[in-house]
Amino acid sequence: MKRLFIHSVLTLMLASILGLWNQWYTVIIAAAFSSYIVRLKGGWVFFAPFLVIGIDWAIEAYLIGAANDFTLATKIATLLLLGGSSTALILFTAALGGLFAGAGSLVGRSLRALRR
Repeated sequence: MKRLFIHSVLTLMLASILGLWNQWYTVIIAAAFSSYIVRLKGGWVFFAPFLVIGIDWAIEAYLIGAANDFTLATKIATLLLLGGSSTALILFTAALGGLFAGAGSLVGRSLRALRR
């Protein structure tokens, strides 16, 4: 449990810090680095960053959408065939961010295994 908490906090901190100056894909690098440093077992390698970054991206998407009354989010949701639902777009964004972070975490674990 302690490793899970450290891994989650490290992933979130690195993703937030790297995200200030870089593009969205730095969550992959942050999750990979976290998994390389902190060893997790089983499905938690994928699931922990999936949840942490997914929730982070959902909060960020909500805050960005709320700044303009979800006008742009509704239009983008229509283009993505989500029925114009800004909630569906936020959930889609969270799932996408979580998948990228989970995949990055698996890469970090694989690199750690290759190092041995």
